[in-house]
Amino acid sequence: MVQSTVEAFGMSCDFEGEIIEILYDNLGVVNGDKIGKPFSDLLDGGSTGKAFDFIKKIQDEDAVYNWEFNLNSEGELTPINISGFLVDHKILIFGGRSIETFQLMDEMTRINNEQTNKLRGVMKYFAAYLREQESKESQIYAELGHLNNELTNAQRELTKKNIQLTKLNQQKEMLIKEVHHRVKNNLMIISSLLNIQSNYLKDEESKEIFKESQNRAKSMALIHERLYRSKDLKNIDFKEYITTLANDLYRTYVKDPSRVSLQMIIEDVNIDINAAIPLGLILNELITNSMKHAFPDGREGTVSISFEEKDDEFILKVSDDGIGLPSDLDYTKTNSLGMQLVTSLTSQINGKIELDRDHGTKFTLTFKELGL
Repeated sequence: MVQSTVEAFGMSCDFEGEIIEILYDNLGVVNGDKIGKPFSDLLDGGSTGKAFDFIKKIQDEDAVYNWEFNLNSEGELTPINISGFLVDHKILIFGGRSIETFQLMDEMTRINNEQTNKLRGVMKYFAAYLREQESKESQIYAELGHLNNELTNAQRELTKKNIQLTKLNQQKEMLIKEVHHRVKNNLMIISSLLNIQSNYLKDEESKEIFKESQNRAKSMALIHERLYRSKDLKNIDFKEYITTLANDLYRTYVKDPSRVSLQMIIEDVNIDINAAIPLGLILNELITNSMKHAFPDGREGTVSISFEEKDDEFILKVSDDGIGLPSDLDYTKTNSLGMQLVTSLTSQINGKIELDRDHGTKFTLTFKELGL
């Protein structure tokens, strides 16, 4: 309930005059136990009939100004000036020791969250009317009608704008989906062309380079494929992406599944598109390296992939229990295109990558959502 130094009170009643809410009381005449009881219960017994007439006049004429009542508070009679208004099928009653206290109306309008800004303006108009004590009911009704027309027109305009915005948003989503679809198709065409071109090569090393480039194009195409099919055009389900990419690479590079196994522990995590494409290429390089080089000469082992979100960081791990990298190899300075890509793309997503050479090879990449 609003607190102030103004010696007055305010309340809202239902259409029959029963008290719903005490808006303000600085006279100490309206106790909380009066909620749900008729307005007349606040008055001296001799004013009951007058209170009934007061409520009836508000019901019939929408507004009644400056009636004098005696309020009964703890056995004491308090003379009070009271006015009432019918607003949205509720009766608002305000009272004070003198007419001047009706400046409280301005404060009441500011706290009445259920009314529109236009209605607040009307209430201020009522307050000015009370202070001037002029009979301008016809002007008030005209203002209410004018404001109602303005609100109706504004509502129509807002509805029209909302329909236009909805259509524009749908068109934008369709265009973005179409872009992702075309990018995916173009990347798959590039992958196919690389595959066809590699058939004309005799050198195995050159063929391998073409195959790696083909897989890089596929890894990017997978992301655009998922964004095309997703309802969320900004984020991608990275669990599904990692699973698909890893299985595709496994079928490409592991000729004997009984010798090399693939293990994945992937949480359900959505990644922003700005990080998804670089991260997909990093994954492609790290998984490819393990599957191609970790298990030579019939060696058996496991390639493991894990991805989780912890606190505000994403943690990606790609490891194998194979022969490991040479102890004197600095992967950040190698001539390998794949590792150069990993280092460059890690910087692009503001991440940090670490290498553990114990028991094979394990790369751990940590990064935060871009923009955080």
